[in-house]
Amino acid sequence: MSRHQQPVQDQVIDEELEEIEGASASTGLFESLSQQFGSAPWWVISGAFHGLMILLVFLIGMVVMRAAHSDLLIVTDLTKQKPPEYDEKKPTDVFKKVTPEDPTLEPIEHPVVTHEVVEFADHVETADDMDDAKARGDENAISDVPLGGTGTVAAMGTGGGGGGQFGQRGPGGRKRLVQNGGGGPATEDAVASALRWLARHQEPDGRWDCQKYGGKNADVAMTGLALLSFLGAGHTEQTGEHKLNVQRAVSWLKSIQNPDGSYYRAGEEGHGIGYSHAIAGLAMAEAAGMGRNDSTKASAQKGVNYSVDIHQKGEASDKSGWRYAPKSTVCDLSVTGWFIMQLKSAKVAGLRVDPAAFDGAIRFLDSVENKNAAAADSAYGGGHVYGYTSSSDVSHRRTAIGCLGRQFLGWKKEDLQGGVDWFMNRGGVPAWGANGGNVDLYYWYYGTLCVFQQGGDNWTRWNTAMKKALCDNQRRGGDEDGSWDPVGDYSGFWGRVGQTALGCLCLEVYYRYMPLYK
Repeated sequence: MSRHQQPVQDQVIDEELEEIEGASASTGLFESLSQQFGSAPWWVISGAFHGLMILLVFLIGMVVMRAAHSDLLIVTDLTKQKPPEYDEKKPTDVFKKVTPEDPTLEPIEHPVVTHEVVEFADHVETADDMDDAKARGDENAISDVPLGGTGTVAAMGTGGGGGGQFGQRGPGGRKRLVQNGGGGPATEDAVASALRWLARHQEPDGRWDCQKYGGKNADVAMTGLALLSFLGAGHTEQTGEHKLNVQRAVSWLKSIQNPDGSYYRAGEEGHGIGYSHAIAGLAMAEAAGMGRNDSTKASAQKGVNYSVDIHQKGEASDKSGWRYAPKSTVCDLSVTGWFIMQLKSAKVAGLRVDPAAFDGAIRFLDSVENKNAAAADSAYGGGHVYGYTSSSDVSHRRTAIGCLGRQFLGWKKEDLQGGVDWFMNRGGVPAWGANGGNVDLYYWYYGTLCVFQQGGDNWTRWNTAMKKALCDNQRRGGDEDGSWDPVGDYSGFWGRVGQTALGCLCLEVYYRYMPLYK
């Protein structure tokens, strides 16, 4: 009996256990967790629970957002918006878009009816002076010719250390130099007006048409003189009010340069290649030194190579001077003077110049120097004087050229003083005369450069006369405003273009080259 009832009792016990377990399952979640974590504090359990809930919420949110993103539509209003109203008082940045200048454009005619007065300023064009600094030559362009009193000086002037510079042509240094040299607002006004005339009358291709303004077919040389005028006032291919005129002139001279390096066009008047090439070559050398344009520098170097290797008389230690045609047996001082200036400017610009070329120039000057003529002509003072092709045909104009050449080649001031006294007393100081009857701008150009370097009382006398002659007789008003009438010696050859360029170069003397002698 007892064995039969045992299973029944076990069943009852099992049922009671199931009821107890069901009751346990229905107890709170915290009690169950308490059983799992034992005696852990309640806040630990609560933190775990809330962390679990936050995780669940985050997962649910990610699912919902992903589903919503797949159904997202972006709608854009393509209706053209009305531009904002123009406000004339609102400041604008005019430098955001810069339109490059096109050198192929024709120059704009600006009729001038009044002679404007230039502002006599002492500021530079650029904030960091970089463009202004470029206009001073290469400070590393040291001469290779030994000095010793009769060599090629390492500088065009004393300014700028050992390398020499093209003066202080930028506006930053000009005011002081003009005042110290004896110029002033009137001379700067005349320079600015002359450059405006030249700028207005430049041809679209970059040259100046000499015949159009009363001269001969000499566009290469006259373009060189006009370009020198702009460079002399600090305008380069990169900077200055007239940089576009400089760019065009440089571009044209490059375009007519021959494969041998000469600047010359067939049919040009002026006794052959000599004058055209030397004057244009001088301008290109200064443009290369001031603008630092690789193409311009390459062209100027070819011009130097032509002058030394092809045109100069003689070879190596046998070199001498220059004349109209290459390797002429007879050289002359007039053409040689331009070649000396070309090679000197090339040296300052950092171009390569064979020292033998300067030696040859010195040798030629020695051959045309007359050391006795001044003593015989005592009425005009003592000193060495110079002839044209020999030492016998001396004149005041040739002596001015010879003395300037000696200055550029390193002669001492005291050794040249007698010659300067001689040509000033014999040729006189600049004076316009009735209807321009006394004008000789070729003599005035060389004389101005030379006497400025000598300084002293001679310069005071020369400068006073030069300023009056040029400033008082510059054209005012109309299309010829700023120019000088082509009157006097050689003016029929170079016309109004050459006359204006030479007059301008004379009035730039205060800053074109730094003083050679302190």
